[in-house]
Amino acid sequence: MELTGVLLVIATVVVTALGLVIGSFLNVVIYRLPREGLAVSKPSRSFCPACQNQIAWYDNIPVLSWVILRGHCRSCRVPISIRYPLVELLSGLLSFFIFQAEGLSLRYVFYFYFAMCLTAIAFIDLEFMVIPDVLVKPTYLVGFISAIASPHPSLPGATLWGYLYQSGWNERLISLAGAALAFLVGFLTLWLLSTVYKLLKGHRGLGEGDPPLLGLIALFLGLPSILPVLLLSSVLGLLSVVILVISGRFPKSGLGLRPIPFGPFLSLAALIWLFWGQRFLLWYLPPTYYG
Repeated sequence: MELTGVLLVIATVVVTALGLVIGSFLNVVIYRLPREGLAVSKPSRSFCPACQNQIAWYDNIPVLSWVILRGHCRSCRVPISIRYPLVELLSGLLSFFIFQAEGLSLRYVFYFYFAMCLTAIAFIDLEFMVIPDVLVKPTYLVGFISAIASPHPSLPGATLWGYLYQSGWNERLISLAGAALAFLVGFLTLWLLSTVYKLLKGHRGLGEGDPPLLGLIALFLGLPSILPVLLLSSVLGLLSVVILVISGRFPKSGLGLRPIPFGPFLSLAALIWLFWGQRFLLWYLPPTYYG
């Protein structure tokens, strides 16, 4: 649906506000999901992790409440992590930019869900070194539904799309097949790399959740995204290690240097590709490939 004028302004404000609100909910997911004894739905009200007091609605307004309270709990005055407004602001910005790219459409809905899932995964993996299946597996279903409901040549790649379309395939079937192929290739790529590394080194070089995550990313972003996302995430991860080592802040455990989670870098690379990947393909590849 194409919006103009006042309707466009109103829709932009609404989707940005929606992103901020969803970001507030993501903070609940990020905090509770990986912790034993907590459920996302119970307790129903947010609470301070330090004093356990319930947070009033006026202290739970995305970003604004954190600023007004100067980053401290109203009850116990313990500092509130900057992660909370950061996640809320990031979610609002992602909603805004996805809306700018896709408009008020099904692709906005699916990409927004995908981006929120990646955001939660990145922050959980960063803190707990785990990628929850409960976030990844249901999103597979959303990805396949997206491929059917909103078919797009980016899923199988324009060359394969064109060949199959000219051969008489239905566009929804092409999109679904392309998404399934991308998922398998993405998953197997990291799974094979991890398996070979383990055989050579005797221990895992990647977390168990990384191959399914790349499969999920490929399912939404398509076959052409796999190699660029993998390369970009590797570069981002390497740069972060260099920065942490130079600054003397590389995390340590009792056995030495702590492993760095790969999920946040895969998620960041996927979001970068989501916004700029198609432009890169149009710039890099000849028109006969992507036209």
